[in-house]
Amino acid sequence: MRFLRFCFYSLILMFHLTDALAQAPTPALIGYFQNWETQETPYIQLDAVDLRYNIIDVSFAIPQAGTTFNMEFVPEVVSPATFISQIQTMQSQGRKVIISMGGATAPVSLNSIEEKDVFVSSMLTMIETYGFDGIDVDFEGSSVSLSGGTIANPVDAPVINLIAAIREIMSAYYQQHSHRLLLTMAPETVFIQGGQSAYSGVWGGYLPIVDALRDSIEILHVQLYNTGSMYGIDGNIYVAGSADFYSSDDGSDDPGFQHGWRNVSGIASIKNCNWFACVRISRRWFYTVRNDCCRGELSAWRWCSTRFLCNAGERRIS
Repeated sequence: MRFLRFCFYSLILMFHLTDALAQAPTPALIGYFQNWETQETPYIQLDAVDLRYNIIDVSFAIPQAGTTFNMEFVPEVVSPATFISQIQTMQSQGRKVIISMGGATAPVSLNSIEEKDVFVSSMLTMIETYGFDGIDVDFEGSSVSLSGGTIANPVDAPVINLIAAIREIMSAYYQQHSHRLLLTMAPETVFIQGGQSAYSGVWGGYLPIVDALRDSIEILHVQLYNTGSMYGIDGNIYVAGSADFYSSDDGSDDPGFQHGWRNVSGIASIKNCNWFACVRISRRWFYTVRNDCCRGELSAWRWCSTRFLCNAGERRIS
């Protein structure tokens, strides 16, 4: 079926904000819409995407030629007016259409305050023009790199400026629309799980961004298909593509993990566990609808929905 050509990323972790500002539907099935056509992957009209997808990431907003910061999105097959109409059709069905920024072949780097300001202005114009419900940060390769600092205190201008830019976009959108802009991220594994083996260059590169924007991110889905072997949270190395690889890395940002002398603190301690998360039962992963988690004095975090009770010796964190 042609809908099988609709690209989607493996979901490793979803943040679910329980306050009234949360924009992501639950449960969510997320797909990346390809804004181009090749012989191998024929173009699918946006409003023909399978109805089961309720968050559609349009790929991609990219920098204008000669820049790494002045963003643009141009529908390659249909007119802008047609594309806007298709977005409105999707939204009338209760689905979210967001714009994904970057991609594998379009580095985005904000090296100065001036570049950050242009990035913010161009993205806000794009969001308003097309009526996008949110933004997806899909910066890859050289877009995010670390030369020092810590997760809580980055020192690299592109990282600092990106954090500030996303905050400004989120704030401006909220002031205009009185509700939150849906914010998602799709980093490669090296940018997240890679922080367990090193914190330099691309290794762990997204961690200061995720840490700074943790109160705004609703979905973080790591590219489990686009990876080499990685450390699991148990300290062992797992080969990509195996069941053990997926289960060993899943949730590494929840309780936190150790990297050498650094303790990469978990997001769970800040987010109060109010996430859409996974429960492992009989070696299978199941998504819960939400809401709380249970923690025992001697046990790791265990996610549970409001339908379940904590085990003996555990207490509910809400």
